[in-house]
Amino acid sequence: MLGVRVLERVRRRNVLYAILLAAVLAVIVLALQVVNSASAPPEKPLSDLLTALDQGQVVSGTFDSADERVDWTDPPGQRYRTFYPTGYEAVLVDKFHDAQVRFGATKSAGTNLWLTVVLPNVILLVLIGGFLWYALRRYGSKPQPAT
Repeated sequence: MLGVRVLERVRRRNVLYAILLAAVLAVIVLALQVVNSASAPPEKPLSDLLTALDQGQVVSGTFDSADERVDWTDPPGQRYRTFYPTGYEAVLVDKFHDAQVRFGATKSAGTNLWLTVVLPNVILLVLIGGFLWYALRRYGSKPQPAT
């Protein structure tokens, strides 16, 4: 009778650990999906941006020099993203200035140290530490056989 209770407790504990592991993995997957799909506007080629600037079809723009891109808005309010080649930012700024379009500059959100470097490593260390804690707790408490 006592052996059955112990066996049931061990089974429940294993099921609990499996559920907790599945929950942690689900949170990691969902967090990565949220980070990767940060509602980026549709991309347009550089030629479309230059044509829109020449035709006066750009209302505003925001430069992000870290990612070498400009996010711009047309008169109906649709946002677009255009990547430009290295060293072309000054030319684009001049074109925005010549077209009398208001523009600004932002720091890239992709350079966030916490999300790109620290968080994945912390998650990995927590998973490894949890596994080691589980393994040492389960197998480390067995008495040594007498010799």
